[in-house]
Amino acid sequence: MRWMLSVRLSLIVCLCIGTVQAQELQTGSAMSNPVFARAIELRGQLGAKQVRMHLQPKTEDRDSVEGSYVVVAGAQQSQKILLAGEVTADRLSMEESVDGTDVSGQWDGDLQGQTVRGIWLSADGNVRQDFTLEIVNTDPQKTKK
Repeated sequence: MRWMLSVRLSLIVCLCIGTVQAQELQTGSAMSNPVFARAIELRGQLGAKQVRMHLQPKTEDRDSVEGSYVVVAGAQQSQKILLAGEVTADRLSMEESVDGTDVSGQWDGDLQGQTVRGIWLSADGNVRQDFTLEIVNTDPQKTKK
């Protein structure tokens, strides 16, 4: 009988530890840069083009973001171009995809206050453009849970 009680207590301890570890993974996986810890909207320039971007943290990957952007020309805008990447301190590095499968470009920039500045490079490496994006809105309601 005593060994059964010991086994039951061991199982309870294991279940409790597993629950605590799962909660730590969920709550402890907060974004290391708080600016990117919630959904944000950015607007600015990619070369000579006006762009509008939406980014949000990926819940399954610490310090990762996903989103999309559009090129704005007057009242018209391009199709959404998908984005996915990583945040390391104040450094943002993302790949884009026009078709959702193949990489069509790379964004590498640094956050300085409320501005992200950097270089966009086409997938083939032949086109290089500067970009400047201002954070215009942070909306905790749009953050993925």
